[in-house]
Amino acid sequence: MWDQLFRELGDLGTDAGVDLVGTVVDRHLGNLGKRALDSTAGTLLGKLASSKGAPQLEHVLSSLQRRSLELNSYLASAAIVECRRSGESGMALDILNEMTARHVELDTVAYSAAVSACASGGKWA
Repeated sequence: MWDQLFRELGDLGTDAGVDLVGTVVDRHLGNLGKRALDSTAGTLLGKLASSKGAPQLEHVLSSLQRRSLELNSYLASAAIVECRRSGESGMALDILNEMTARHVELDTVAYSAAVSACASGGKWA
């Protein structure tokens, strides 16, 4: 499921609008109920980071919100931890910044995960 989704997002390029990105995301996640979507969203954002599909992050977040997904600290933390695992410290900061811009109240777990991602990525070495 993930490989095809990321391939399609990559094919869209960095200039794809929110509606086009949302169509691709909906095609792959459209049959998930709210509970399954909630548990899948952190994985989606983390895999997006590790597949270097970051240019569409903002549009993917918008698409998830349109599907009634609550963007929260848990989701941010899960995505940032996956960024750390994949060595994508820049993406971890992008997620942190995007969540802050969307007025998501982050907890110490999210901030600690971001610090750890930056340390692992050599940002503060």
